[in-house]
Amino acid sequence: MAIDDGFVIKPEPRKPRRFPPVLAALAVAALVGAGYFGYVMRTGNNSGPTQGPVVRPAGVVKTAAVEQLPSKIIAVLPLAGEKQDAAAKPVIEDSSERLVEALKVRRDDTHYFGDGLSNQLIDSLSQFAGVATTSPESSFQFRDSRELGRTIGKKLGATHVLQGSVQRKGDDVLVDASLVLVSDGSTLWFDHYQRPYKDLFKLQDDIAAAIASALKVSRLPAPQGNQNARPVSGNLAAYDALLRGDAFHAQRDGDGSRQAVAAYSRAAALDPDYAQAHARLALARIQLATRFPSDAGNVREEGEKARRDAAMALRLAPDSAASHAANAAWMAGVALDQAGAMHETKRALELSPQDPNLLHSLAIQQTAFGQLEAAAGNLRRVLALNPLSSAAHYNLGGVYLGKNDFSEAEFALGQALALRPDSAVVRAFQAIAVFQQNRADEAIKLAESEPDPLWRTYALAMAYWAKGDRARSDAALQSLIRNNANSAATQIAGIYAQRDDETSMFQWLDVARTNGDPGIVEIRYMPFVSRYANDPRFVALARELDLMPGEEARPARTPAPNSP
Repeated sequence: MAIDDGFVIKPEPRKPRRFPPVLAALAVAALVGAGYFGYVMRTGNNSGPTQGPVVRPAGVVKTAAVEQLPSKIIAVLPLAGEKQDAAAKPVIEDSSERLVEALKVRRDDTHYFGDGLSNQLIDSLSQFAGVATTSPESSFQFRDSRELGRTIGKKLGATHVLQGSVQRKGDDVLVDASLVLVSDGSTLWFDHYQRPYKDLFKLQDDIAAAIASALKVSRLPAPQGNQNARPVSGNLAAYDALLRGDAFHAQRDGDGSRQAVAAYSRAAALDPDYAQAHARLALARIQLATRFPSDAGNVREEGEKARRDAAMALRLAPDSAASHAANAAWMAGVALDQAGAMHETKRALELSPQDPNLLHSLAIQQTAFGQLEAAAGNLRRVLALNPLSSAAHYNLGGVYLGKNDFSEAEFALGQALALRPDSAVVRAFQAIAVFQQNRADEAIKLAESEPDPLWRTYALAMAYWAKGDRARSDAALQSLIRNNANSAATQIAGIYAQRDDETSMFQWLDVARTNGDPGIVEIRYMPFVSRYANDPRFVALARELDLMPGEEARPARTPAPNSP
């Protein structure tokens, strides 16, 4: 079974003509913020903190500044699930000692509830002026960590760390939470809450308000300050179903995607006016259809259902960032409208300007239109809020390759490997960055260490050519054609582009287009291929793929919101 680790992977085989040819690539690019350079990256166990980015040697730091971020960045750690232990030493009620003891307890199978509350706090706190929140992709890697909040905060580049525990006890919810100032490790705020479960939303609001008071910040005006995953109706059963769907979706496999669809469908059934449920259901359907089609059943039907869900979300909540994000995914994945998808992503960012997932998606869309400087800036901004995202480092490396900034590409790809040493694909592109710096022997060793056979062969064909070993390069190329002609047409085109064999390159790009190869949508920054951007054949292909410069500026169309 395929695993979605936040990168664009080759989808599982599907029957011919069941869906538009480039659906998989376009949909996934909008969903997870990755493109050609994230085509097949797999990682191991993500249950704990990763190794962390490497430190760049002195004198090698690039001077490109990250776009200005808010002065306060809060890393919200997943609220620990608390269990009663008769043998445990009693602790003083309403004390920081109580929190420390609670954090030592491992989570149980109901961690979806604690994660859901943590994510709600992340969303809520990001709606205060002068505040940004670290992505849970990074902060949740410290689940069950015994490290001090100050230490974790420094690793995440945060100014504050919010940590605590949550417990369902009968009809009550118990929450302990503290806000740690990273600069000196002091506790800026601490409180203990015990409220009826029926008052859960009021509890969430009270915690957010208390933290805002401690930080001396105020909520942004609507609609930016009114982005909410909770149902307007206050339906707790629907909200619980949504949190369960989030937990299934986080499994990143076909079974989890199917269960996420079921859970979000239940949330929407319990509260038909729940816009967030419809938006997340649309995203889950698109992910299921494009990443795990063998688990989806009727792929075309899932695409149509996603259209209806996205339309309903927009109708119910036209000022919701989640509604526009779902619409962007539908446009990219089903309507095959990249320009419209970018327009909708930008609208979502207007409503939620510090959302690293939306920034990541926008950066990938910008690369498709050749806006590499803007894409690089947004990816650096993503990494300021999601520093442990190997996908973001990886995609930044791909953008630098497209910009011919090979030393930066090598470094960014090295960061991705430091975070996920068992990743596939990264070494293949790092080899390209290395031989472009006249280190062909080193590039060959990197290519040989690439764990994925397809990408190892691709990288070796290029590295040997750079070294001047035509015989071995030809052997690798023919092996790729013999074994992967249908699935690696874009890579084969890239090899011919390196050789300046433009006739063969365009022939294989046509094969890629016909076969629906995901890489075809990234021709504007693919190594060696992108230098043909002014060739009439390239222009025609880019126009067919709706990737001509200027197209991204036209208004988006909506998925027939009046006929969900």
